[in-house]
Amino acid sequence: MFRGSYEVTVDDRGRFKLPAGFMKLVATKGYGSEFFVTSMDGQIGEIWPLPEWEAREAAWATIPDESREKQRFLEQVNYYGQQVELDGQGRLIVPQRLRGTARLLGDVDILGTGKYMKIANHETMMQRVEADGRGLEESQPVKLSAAMDFMAAQGKLTKT
Repeated sequence: MFRGSYEVTVDDRGRFKLPAGFMKLVATKGYGSEFFVTSMDGQIGEIWPLPEWEAREAAWATIPDESREKQRFLEQVNYYGQQVELDGQGRLIVPQRLRGTARLLGDVDILGTGKYMKIANHETMMQRVEADGRGLEESQPVKLSAAMDFMAAQGKLTKT
């Protein structure tokens, strides 16, 4: 389980070194070197070990492809998402689109959230942590929120 938080630096090419504590978990769990980096809102990135992301995709496969909510959700995660691989120095790359919208350059925060990690601009994360009870749902456009609610109701997605 990914837990805790670390400060890391994203270089001008979008690379950052995965913290040693998280690297140890990746090795212990046998996750391998591939990850899916995405975002639900364009502000906070999500870093999923590929086996965990693929398990979620397998569950979503039971929802008909014709579902507008499923398509809206997949558009969102794939718009910001890319499959990436750890390089020889233990670095991952943040997709350029997400790097721009979420302002992920220089010092950023990496947080453990169970099966995956979050990456955020330090100011953005501080605002979210200090917000008085407002969660992710309140910051989302209604259409995406409805799509996420639908996926959650299917028992296939837990809101983060």
